[in-house]
Amino acid sequence: MLERDSVGHALLVATSVALACSLVVSAAVYWLRPIQVAYRSVEQNRAVLVAAGLAQPQDLLDDAAVVERFLALESRLVDLDSGRFVNADVSVVGAYDYRAAMDDPERTRAIAPPRDIAQLGRRPLAMPVYLQYQNGRLDRAVLPVYGRGMWSTIHGYIVLRGDLQTIASASFYEHGETPGIGDRIQNPEWLAQWAGKRAFRDDTLVLRVGGAVTAPAEERIDAITGATVTVVGVDQLVRYWLGDDAYGPFLAALRREP
Repeated sequence: MLERDSVGHALLVATSVALACSLVVSAAVYWLRPIQVAYRSVEQNRAVLVAAGLAQPQDLLDDAAVVERFLALESRLVDLDSGRFVNADVSVVGAYDYRAAMDDPERTRAIAPPRDIAQLGRRPLAMPVYLQYQNGRLDRAVLPVYGRGMWSTIHGYIVLRGDLQTIASASFYEHGETPGIGDRIQNPEWLAQWAGKRAFRDDTLVLRVGGAVTAPAEERIDAITGATVTVVGVDQLVRYWLGDDAYGPFLAALRREP
């Protein structure tokens, strides 16, 4: 046994303290990692919360409130080809940027022209999704979407209710469409009509944006006067991302889960 006043005992104590401190620091980094990632993307997370109905655009939420509410959602990465979740921890999901992946051939694949109705050219192999649960049951699925409008790429979210058949809400947070005309896709009154619309009937995509007046009202989003090209762009991006080439396999797999 080492003497208490010996050099060996002092080194042993110093080493033990250093190891204990390193374990504490490592544990803190591990447990705080999701919060750190969430803080890096506060504005993006705010858009997710608005889309999910967990916040309103006029809410003056500080960064801490945004992060707290965002962490209540389950963030996952989905392999679009298989429809399965990618086995990645929350820090990987939080750091994943599908918009950066759009320019990386190794993280995207080409879309065959007949399927490329949203005019994307290529799409990421994986996309983030945000799931909200209530009492252990799926309540909301927040799906990022994007596609070509008249002048710009439109970015937004489509939110499905827990039945994965019905629209809960929609939000378009970034675009460069014509002011006063195409930018009305952000008008709260226009967006309000999305809630409760039927996206799928017997798992078949039926929702149309600005579609023919012969389509059932519960499956149709009204057009915007003067913004025909923009509305067509929204219709095409919704039909692409909810279709078989994008989230379709994921939604089908999620419906099969208890």
